[in-house]
Amino acid sequence: MLSWRRLGLQSFLLLCLTVVLAGCGEATGSVWTSYEGAVNEKSFPVPKVANKSDQSENNSDMDYVRYTLSGISESTSLPEVYLDEIKSWGWTERQAKGTSNESSTLRVFAKEGHTVHLAVHDGSFTLMVPRNDATQATVKSLAEDD
Repeated sequence: MLSWRRLGLQSFLLLCLTVVLAGCGEATGSVWTSYEGAVNEKSFPVPKVANKSDQSENNSDMDYVRYTLSGISESTSLPEVYLDEIKSWGWTERQAKGTSNESSTLRVFAKEGHTVHLAVHDGSFTLMVPRNDATQATVKSLAEDD
């Protein structure tokens, strides 16, 4: 037979666990609901909760911005809801030369002659925008044959 004290303690712990799990679920879900233009490419969506942590100053080939975002990792792919948002902003995914989008943490998107490289890291991602045509020439359409 359980004592009232033990039953109360178990109920309290269960309530705390429920609150923690509900809070984590809301934070994770809300990451992918609100977007703004990237610092280095205003027409490319970035979750509003992502924080800019680093930006290139003297790189002649790429203009890059690193964003921190908890819950993102190299081992998991980008959420479909984010990929759908990128498409709704008019971007088309391309394949970076020599890589497979299924196995790579680097994703490449193109829109109206502009290219954005999105590299996923543990706890962050980097958006890189080529500054010259030579860098953009390494991008190949997924629709093209090898």
